[in-house]
Amino acid sequence: MPDLTTGTPREVWDQFFSQHRPAPQLLSGWVLKLHAEKQYPQVIACLQSALIHGQSQPWMYEVLALTMEIEGAPKEEVERVMLSLTDFGGADYETMIFSGAYLTRFGRKSTALTLYRQASGILPERAEPYVLGLKLARDLENTEGIEWGATGILMHSWDSDYLKQHRDAENALKDLARRFRQKQDETQARRVEESLANAKSRDLIIRLDWNGPADLDMQVEEPFGAICSTESPQTPTGGLFLHDGIGPDSKSSYELYVCPRGPAGPYRITIKNLGGKLVGDRATLTVTMLEGTSDQSRIVRTLTLDGEGEAALTIDLPKGRRTVLRAVSFRTETIESTSPSPRSTSGIRPARQVDRQALQVRRELEESRAQRPISPRRAGAVGFAPQIGIVGSGSAMQTQAIVSRDRRYVKIGIQPTFNDLVDVFTFTYQNTGNGTAR
Repeated sequence: MPDLTTGTPREVWDQFFSQHRPAPQLLSGWVLKLHAEKQYPQVIACLQSALIHGQSQPWMYEVLALTMEIEGAPKEEVERVMLSLTDFGGADYETMIFSGAYLTRFGRKSTALTLYRQASGILPERAEPYVLGLKLARDLENTEGIEWGATGILMHSWDSDYLKQHRDAENALKDLARRFRQKQDETQARRVEESLANAKSRDLIIRLDWNGPADLDMQVEEPFGAICSTESPQTPTGGLFLHDGIGPDSKSSYELYVCPRGPAGPYRITIKNLGGKLVGDRATLTVTMLEGTSDQSRIVRTLTLDGEGEAALTIDLPKGRRTVLRAVSFRTETIESTSPSPRSTSGIRPARQVDRQALQVRRELEESRAQRPISPRRAGAVGFAPQIGIVGSGSAMQTQAIVSRDRRYVKIGIQPTFNDLVDVFTFTYQNTGNGTAR
């Protein structure tokens, strides 16, 4: 580390980096030490000089932004640092989502909305940009952003809370159309309503209903070999397994598969009784194709299970709107299940590799922010119920082998899954024990 007493922080570090190129681990160690000593101007000068002299690392932008916040730097300068992180990441999806969340926390909602829209262009079938972006667009009363976020949510389904998300998005579009009509703009109102109808349309919906205490299991083999089931609730072909039911309650005795945008071709549906009495050994299969379009059609079949408790049916989707494989959402899947032992699986996206010492720097910075005095506020009745849960992070892969009936061929389906924790937000609550804020 250079002698910090030979000049101003910026002069010392500019001279040092112009003559030396320290190892990344050594540099992060210096930053950690300087921050522990609360030499924040030195931390800022060190990181800025390292970036200027071409010795940048991804973690530097995050640490620099947090340190500038501690020093009370203008919000515009912190915003530029976070946008530089996006440029450094080469328009990386995770970088954009992280930067958008950070800018939102900093009150830069308009810029954050722009980043979310750019992120959706990289991975258009991921949930996060639309859900986060719609909230910002409504706060900003950005009509274009509201339409983008709401239609993006309605076009897809991700996990057990998708119904609530869809209701919120549909209400946002209906409210937008009503506002256009209040302004006597009938053309825009009709365009929004058409966008709503198109976003709600579905290429294929398969529902299995039965009576009795049986536990039926349904799986759908899609074109190109992908299999959607309780074990693989999302497929690159677009399939989503949204409900795993069990009898005898009629409200839960059903299985539900949805493919909002799927490829044309054959879909083979296989049903098996995992246990329990099935009334009449029969189940009702309802297949809806191209729902919400002029070509909508519905097929209802009563299937009789054989002596081994199995049945199968193949249907053909004449038209499909999917032309490319989808990137499966990294959100952890939570299938609505009424089974005694619910089955679940992780979603997708590898965790970003960050220097361990850099993580320690961020942790120290957050602790420093938390220790700053909190202005007293009058508080009324406050209720809170903290819940501890597990958030998966990392990657995994599922494989499934299917042997043909003549036992001559084996088809292997591969389902990679990834999970990434984008950001963690802190909040305050009232401690009922001693009345202090935490």
